[in-house]
Amino acid sequence: MEKKNLISVDGASKSFDLKVLLNEVSIGVSEESRIGIVGRNGDGKSTLIKILAGSILPDSGKVSRSKKAIFGMLNQFDLVDSKTRVSEYVLGGLKEHEWAGKSSTREIFSGLFGSETNKILNREFVSLSGGEKRRVEIAKLLIEPLNLILLDEPTNHLDVEGVAWLSKYLKERKNLAVVVITHDRWFLDEVSDIMWEVIDGSVEEYEGGYSAYVLAKAERNRQ
Repeated sequence: MEKKNLISVDGASKSFDLKVLLNEVSIGVSEESRIGIVGRNGDGKSTLIKILAGSILPDSGKVSRSKKAIFGMLNQFDLVDSKTRVSEYVLGGLKEHEWAGKSSTREIFSGLFGSETNKILNREFVSLSGGEKRRVEIAKLLIEPLNLILLDEPTNHLDVEGVAWLSKYLKERKNLAVVVITHDRWFLDEVSDIMWEVIDGSVEEYEGGYSAYVLAKAERNRQ
């Protein structure tokens, strides 16, 4: 059965100042797809993922989202009220016995916080380190009933164990599409089955993870 697009981009262009970042780009994010985005710094990777999320609009072209698309993006945690308790932010006020009864929630907390789960949940945002804030943001995103998540540098501030757990979780989770920007080539290889390269205003698509992309790009250049 052919998978339908959750988000479709048709002829989208975007410029900042005099630099054209995207020039009439047409792409789609289909159900359960796992897409890694690469490209040089400043070439438009973050702009593309923000256009997918709708947090910025293209200068021209069209972006349409399926009614079935339930998506979220890894937020900038500095937008959160620093006095907000982590438990309130992530769980919306659920009591411990309510979330503890859900194996999926326990798995996420265990993978991201380990034995520190209760301690983290009871703290305020202002007291968290950069790495702890990133883990809290990821936890919130994974707990919500989404079928598409957009991740801009999710592995920043994560240790090796955190990166390994996140890649394993994303690979095993069903009915979830993922679009991710990261400089972590191992993570891209583990999570992605399609690569988008943002280059010179266009988006070029490659099948496979990062290693396959490197080989395919070398072959394109040779030809």
